[in-house]
Amino acid sequence: MKLLRFWSLFFIIILVIFGIIFYFGFSAMQKTGGEERFVIGLDASEEEVVNNLKEKGLLRNKKIFNLILTLKGWHGKIKAGGYRISKNMNAFKLAKTLVSGPYQKWVVIPPGKRKEQVALILRQALDWPVDLVRTFLMVADEGYLYPDTYLINIDSDPQQVMDKLKTNFNEKFDSPAGELQSSLLAQNIRSDTAVKIAPLIERESGGDEDKPLIAGIIWNRLLEGMRLEIDATVQYAIVTNEFNSLITNHQLLITDNFNFWPRLPPGLVRKVDSPYNTYLYEGLPPGPICSPSLESIKAVVYPAKTDAFYYLHSPDKKIHPARTFKEHEENIVKYLK
Repeated sequence: MKLLRFWSLFFIIILVIFGIIFYFGFSAMQKTGGEERFVIGLDASEEEVVNNLKEKGLLRNKKIFNLILTLKGWHGKIKAGGYRISKNMNAFKLAKTLVSGPYQKWVVIPPGKRKEQVALILRQALDWPVDLVRTFLMVADEGYLYPDTYLINIDSDPQQVMDKLKTNFNEKFDSPAGELQSSLLAQNIRSDTAVKIAPLIERESGGDEDKPLIAGIIWNRLLEGMRLEIDATVQYAIVTNEFNSLITNHQLLITDNFNFWPRLPPGLVRKVDSPYNTYLYEGLPPGPICSPSLESIKAVVYPAKTDAFYYLHSPDKKIHPARTFKEHEENIVKYLK
């Protein structure tokens, strides 16, 4: 009987100890506290998220937090983004807040995307309905949607998103460290001219390394009054008409697999009547054809010195310049046939 009492008391003590430990680990870090932003990176694993919570003093016990995730079936349901959390949240409330979804989502905009592509990226990332996509297309400034990785509030309207992207563009373009603006002024080049040329370089280059050379060739052709004859401008003209037709006919939802930069069959480049068609019209197109990277803008300001007027890329993406059209024809036979 005494032995039974002993073991009963022993187990009660153990349960009390575990209860205290669990309660302490489950409880909030402090009784009061304001909200703060907690950001989960795009590639962060669940283990990294839990470790980060612990390191930032937002979580007492990682094992108890993981136990809650297991019991509730919440493993793998914490998404990347920005969250509003507080040190007065206990482990359960903290876990529930994280699995309920972020108030800010990551949006990745690669270089060389036209505004319609950016609109569809935003639709997918922010769960925008079609009417918000249409509104964004109306307010978006082509060429100024700076390619970058953004954290954007899920309740942002199209104008707010546009402002965020364009502000980032202006900050990069006007950065004192880059000295782009002062270099443009020194060369008597208008900013809007640079923003028209940079997208051409972006779409035509095989990589950052050949952008200064392409810029030098474009400048040579402009200064000689030659037509630029850049395929990307024809692609832009064709797709603008096709995409606008989809919008007019309320078919925007089918555009996920839409080809914004289609291959051009022989002869078509001189048949598309558009001011953007640089095969038909001299000078620059009326506006930018996509949003360029900072490297493409830098290439406009700091082009390579070259006597070439032509270029092509071989299948391995290497650029091959030519001084004369005859040399260019030889390169076509050598590298493309």
